[in-house]
Amino acid sequence: MNPINKPYANLALLTDLDGTLLMPDKTVSPEDGAAIAEFREQGGLFSIATGRGIQATQQYLELFQPDFASVMYNGALLYDNTANQPAPFGTAYLPKGIRALLEELAAAFPHVGAEVLNASGVFVFQDGEYERQHLEITNIPFVMKTLDEVNPEQCFKALFAGAPEEISEMLEYVKQERFASVNFTRSHRWFLEMLPHNTNKGTALTKIRNLLPPETIIGATGDFDNDIAMLLAADFCGCPADSQPAVIEAVRSKGGFVSKKTCADGFFADWITYFTNTAGR
Repeated sequence: MNPINKPYANLALLTDLDGTLLMPDKTVSPEDGAAIAEFREQGGLFSIATGRGIQATQQYLELFQPDFASVMYNGALLYDNTANQPAPFGTAYLPKGIRALLEELAAAFPHVGAEVLNASGVFVFQDGEYERQHLEITNIPFVMKTLDEVNPEQCFKALFAGAPEEISEMLEYVKQERFASVNFTRSHRWFLEMLPHNTNKGTALTKIRNLLPPETIIGATGDFDNDIAMLLAADFCGCPADSQPAVIEAVRSKGGFVSKKTCADGFFADWITYFTNTAGR
């Protein structure tokens, strides 16, 4: 039984950032921030699961000082926030021979920007309008490098940024058998991400579960397709009102919480109320 002064000591929250916790201006609302602080004061644990890399996540690590490992690169890296380094057994890289597939996709979709990400940063190997917008939004400098200069086999993921219709076309293109050695996930209307095989936020949550006390109840939240595996792997799940239809369907299939609020008007505080009232019983 939880100590009376720490009623949420067996509860843990893992949340997506963009479109879920962060408002459109990429800040956390005072309402949501206060709800997170109260949850933690009552013994609850809190961390984040994002497609962002280390550099683009750093300000939120400093803001929240998460209580357990953070998920980055859509599951390719578990980050030990206390030690400021990757967690043991929490790192996955793109496979050998992946360069040929990256070059094929870049040639097949010449107007789609493309980047690879490793612990050192984000490196663009094909420029594009949406790629530059993406880097600007996440406050990442534009660094152009060839795949000769950045070995993709030492990268956590690749990201392709383009017009929604081009990304939809690319998503169909990568269903061909030769792309079976990697995972693909759509993390925004503009983005298609290439990840190591059997890597997503759901596999990362499973690793985190093994690091937490066995009685811990995990609640997860997200809004886009790349969050679905995590939502399904959690004990409880929730999503904002304006989540992608597939996300809402997944949450409802788990008997989870579909809020009437969005990230812009207090979704996360609404979710914490639901989670603590339901899982904390």
